[in-house]
Parts: sequence; structure tokens; C-alpha cells
Amino acid sequence: MKQKLKEMARSFLVPLLYRYPPTCLAPERLYLYFHYLIECKEIPGDIVEIGCAMGGTAAIARNMTRHLDINKRYLCYDTFDGFVEQQFSSDVGLGTPAQDRHMFSGSSRDLVAKILKRHKAEDVTLIQGDITTIPDSTLPESCSVVLLDVDLAEPTYQALKRFWPRLAPGGVILVDDCPESTSWKARVGYRRFCQEMGLAEQYRHGMGILTGVATH
Repeated sequence: MKQKLKEMARSFLVPLLYRYPPTCLAPERLYLYFHYLIECKEIPGDIVEIGCAMGGTAAIARNMTRHLDINKRYLCYDTFDGFVEQQFSSDVGLGTPAQDRHMFSGSSRDLVAKILKRHKAEDVTLIQGDITTIPDSTLPESCSVVLLDVDLAEPTYQALKRFWPRLAPGGVILVDDCPESTSWKARVGYRRFCQEMGLAEQYRHGMGILTGVATH
């Protein structure tokens, strides 16, 4: 009940609390994401965020792509309820602090939609569910840029398995939270996927990077 009341208060106060888009990306990673959105302008396929938190990154990115006449669908996938318990518990075993369990649990699909509307990005499509189990029918046929920001090892790995085959040649997947010195375990999932696929690991500004090729 307390969490519901907090959510209602946030929703009511959107114009005040979210006057500016609430992005969770570090500045250098936000730059890198925008860089690839521009670089991949001519690459066919949707723009995808997996793990969009409060929608701030999507709001800024969608407005930028509109200004640059990048006319692609923008899709955001999220549980809109924080971490999946089993996935988080697995990462606690790898060293993620247990007290981080409820990070990102204070949002909802409705709240994120209101934030996006506040920042004139209401055409962003929000899709609710666990990216490891969400039906294939909800996934795009082709992607040009994917921002994967789910923090944990297993959903990172599973999302890469699902979206790598959908990545257009020349397209890019960026995996957030991949520096060596972090308690998040996205790097574990990214490394596992690269090793299984025989792909070289590439890191820039704490992000893992995969580039689509014609024969994947």
C-alpha cells in the first residue's frame, strides 16, 4: 500500500519531479548511445531500449532522433517493477549487494508513459515484461541500435541471445554496466555470450559493444 501511494504521488507530481528527463546513464555512456544513434541513422531497423527505468534516456533520445529526421520505431522493454527476484538473487551470489534489490522498483508503466508525454516523446512504445520470457511476438524483426541496461548477468545474456539475431548488419548493441569495477554483473552475461558466439569483447566507457555483421 505504501509503495502504491508513493507511485500515485509521483504520478501526480510528474510536472514538478520530472521537469527534466530522469536518465540513469552516466554522461559518457549517454554520449556513446547518442553517437551510435546518429552513426546508425541509415541502418534499417527499430531502436530498442531494454531496461528503460523512468524513461528519461528514451525521452531525450526520441527527441534527438526526431530533430535529426531519424524516423524509426522506438521500443522500450522493462518489468516496470524492478528486478526479477531469482535473477537478482543469482547475482547476489556473484557479489551484487543484497540491499540493491529494490532499486528501480518505484516506477510503473503508467508513470513512465506520463514522463514520456511530459517530454513530448509519447510515441515511444512501452512493452512490459521480463526480457528473458516475454513472447517472441513482442520483439521487433530488425533492430539498428539496442541499449541493453538490465544490470544483471542472466537477463543480459538472455537478451543478447534474443536480439543478436535481430540486429541489422552494421547495427550496434550497447550493454551498460560493464566496467571491471562495478557490483553489477552485466559484464558476466556479456562475456558469456561473446565466448559462446566466438565474438571479441569490446568495451568503451564501461559499455560492452557488439556490431551486427552480414553473416551472424
